Amino acid sequence: MNLLPQCHMTTLIAPGVRSLIWDDDGLVDWVGGGARYLLDGQHVPSTVNYAYPFDAAVASPSGTFVVIYTKYGTKGLVLRDGKILREINRSFYQADCYEYPITLFALDSGQEVIAHCPDDYCKIDIDDLETGTRLTAAAPRSPADIFHSRLQASPSGRHLVSAGWVWHPVDVVKVYDIGQALGSPQHLDGPGLIAGLMAERSSAAFQTDGSLVVALDGDINGETDLCDLRLFDAQTLECGRITPLAAKAGSIMPLGRNFVLGLYDHPHVIDLASGHVVLAFPDIASGNQTTSINSTTDVIPVMAQDITRHRLAIADSDKITILQFDPSPSAA
Repeated sequence: MNLLPQCHMTTLIAPGVRSLIWDDDGLVDWVGGGARYLLDGQHVPSTVNYAYPFDAAVASPSGTFVVIYTKYGTKGLVLRDGKILREINRSFYQADCYEYPITLFALDSGQEVIAHCPDDYCKIDIDDLETGTRLTAAAPRSPADIFHSRLQASPSGRHLVSAGWVWHPVDVVKVYDIGQALGSPQHLDGPGLIAGLMAERSSAAFQTDGSLVVALDGDINGETDLCDLRLFDAQTLECGRITPLAAKAGSIMPLGRNFVLGLYDHPHVIDLASGHVVLAFPDIASGNQTTSINSTTDVIPVMAQDITRHRLAIADSDKITILQFDPSPSAA
């Protein structure tokens, strides 16, 4: 078992927060009109009111671009420095049942782009954020029948993961090579780079070095009590470790090389080597999400992750709680 991580907790007074994105030493509620909450307790009020029920936001690596959108709807707005550039949409089909597939990232050139499904639930496209130009325009496209969701790019912009689902329903995790997709968009329509990642419930997240952590929960055939974490190499995407879990992980957030933060029910730090919970925060509610598929019983609070600086912000009705981790307390 690895040395236990350390954690510092901060609380900010913040009623009615609707979204959160990290911005250096502060948090921005873009859905709430750009209200800012600084870690020293200062508050900068919002300046815009969007007359539409947006409820989620995602930012580009530079922070120049932000998309606010409806998590279980079809509408989004692309913002540049807080100003509206254009509207985006996704297919209506089952849109109320699963999370809007969207992520913003930078290519090797520094060009900031958006990966989403603007035309069909099963077809991922990559567009330039500034102009909206489609970088994966090609014909013909014959995508596999997958409801893509919870898109995320690796920090280097090399790989793209989709943690979505297929009928009946069952979760499926797919990984794609972004460079290959830009040269041949049909790559995004195929089986991806890793086979066999299916379970009743799943989540996936890239570590800062580009390695991928996948949590699988529930065997699709009902033959085993599948519940484990799988670690895939950043370069080869070979699975180097499978660790049985002692507790349900839910959505996951990497904490350095040795730990992940599970967010089912409450934040809890899981040791990647043992699968055991080594630090927990039972008084902080972090929701019960285990899949991209929405449920009427799901309660998912507004959250913002910062995997580079190992910190998580969670909002409730009147405050923001920040957990700042040192996952390697012995490191010099």
